[in-house]
Order: sequence, then structure tokens, then C-alpha cells
Amino acid sequence: MNSKIALGTAQFGLDYGINNKRGKIPYSEVVDILKFAHKNGINTLDTAYSYGKSEEILGEAISNNSLKFNIISKLPNVENGENGESIFNETLERLKQKKIYGYLFHIFETFRNHQCIYDIFKKLKHSKQIEKIGFSLYYPSEVDYLLDNKIDFDIVQIPYSIFDQRFEPYFLELKNRNIEIHVRSVFLQGLYFKHTEELSSHFISIKDKIRTIRNISKNREIPISSICINFALMNKNIDKIVIGVDSVDNLHENLNANGILNNDIYDILRSMKEADNNIILPMNWKN
Repeated sequence: MNSKIALGTAQFGLDYGINNKRGKIPYSEVVDILKFAHKNGINTLDTAYSYGKSEEILGEAISNNSLKFNIISKLPNVENGENGESIFNETLERLKQKKIYGYLFHIFETFRNHQCIYDIFKKLKHSKQIEKIGFSLYYPSEVDYLLDNKIDFDIVQIPYSIFDQRFEPYFLELKNRNIEIHVRSVFLQGLYFKHTEELSSHFISIKDKIRTIRNISKNREIPISSICINFALMNKNIDKIVIGVDSVDNLHENLNANGILNNDIYDILRSMKEADNNIILPMNWKN
């Protein structure tokens, strides 16, 4: 199942995540993580122009160590649609690649405001500099827009986790259209790892659910990371699960997370879905 894991690289270029105590990962450790990932069947890296120096660091590490990955990157928000191709070319230079597997709109409003960039994406795909094009989305209404307007795309990346199951009603239709479903935020930026006493009053409505997850972890001797990853792995419509790690040991633990949830636990976790965007969208979190 390791081939279903895509390595998220935001922490290679940024301080990222509510539970991130290490900050940006040193270059030497990035190399060790990438070598371990490559050796253990991970074939996809997820990055973005906006992830600090992530693209440059990946380019150095991959080229200096003769590693091969399918790389997915993302176009940042732009004020001028004509800049789309030059930014993509800069991404290729940073990554030291002639082509990449996937290229996504990082912000949906970029697509809405500059649909000419979509034509640039299609041209780059036609010239085989990009294998697949798509969108990183935050809201189900964005999927509605794409489907209603018959926009042709190959990959959708969406948040999906125990609390955030908003996009699941679209999975079957997306798969019927041969669209790859990549999910991120299975750890919800580390929220599931927090002790309830560490959480502010903003999270009071889900403290009991956090306690339940912690109790499952303790009683079944299953790491919380494994619970989160397996929750996504058990959904057969999901093609890739993007996870961020901060060490080789962390990645090793996550890759040993396969196949340990029974159906009873899975049903309990599915029942925990949240409708409150103030909980499931980190941009709405308050300290």
C-alpha cells in the first residue's frame, strides 16, 4: 500500500502544522527521508511554488542522489494570468526537471479569475511537460463548478480526514470520469495528535471526539497516525494520500500503518464527521 502514499514536502521549505515542534527540516534529513521513501515504494512527491524553498530543496536532493519520483507541484495565486507559464518554467528549473507528473491550481480563485491559465496548462500537457493537470480544492462548491462547467482535468487534491468528509459524495462521479483523487490533511495539521488540555476553547465541540480517538489508540495499541492514514486507505476511491513527515522514523512509522482498522472502528470514525468549517478548515482556527 506504500504506493498509495505521496510524500508532502511543505515542511521541507516551511514551518508547517499545528503540531510541528521541529520547524523546517534540515537538508541532510530531507535527503535521508527521500532515500527512505524511494526505497520503500513511495513514488510521488507533492510540492508547491508557495512552499518556501521546497522546490529548490527537492531539486537539489533528487538530482544529487539520482532519485526518481513523480512530482506534483502547484501554481500560486497570480495577478496576471500571462505569468502562468513563466512560473511553471521557474518550477521546472527549481526542481531540475524537464517535465513533471502533475500541475495543479493551488488556489481555485486563480482559475476563476484567469481561465486563460487553464489553456496554458492544456498546452503544457500537450507538449508533455506535464502529464496530468488539475486542482487543489478546499470547498465542495468548487467541485460543483468544475463538473457543471464540464472542465476537463485529471487530478483533484482535497482535504479528507476523520472529521472532514465533505468531498466523499463526489468520489464515485470523479472516479467514473477517470479523475485521480488525492487527499491531504489526513492528520488535520496535527490536530488529532493534540491532548485535549492543549486545545483552546475554539475546539471545545470536538474534545470528546479527540478523546475517543486517543482511547482507540491506547486500547488497541494503534498509533494515532496509523488510525488517520488507515481511515483514508480504507476508502477504495482514494488514489493517493499526501502525508507530511518530519523525520525518517516518522515516515517509517507511517508506512507501517497498513491494514489494522476493523470495520467496527472504521464505522465509529466515519460517524465523527464534522460539518463545522471552523473546526475542519485550519484557516478558521483561533488560538
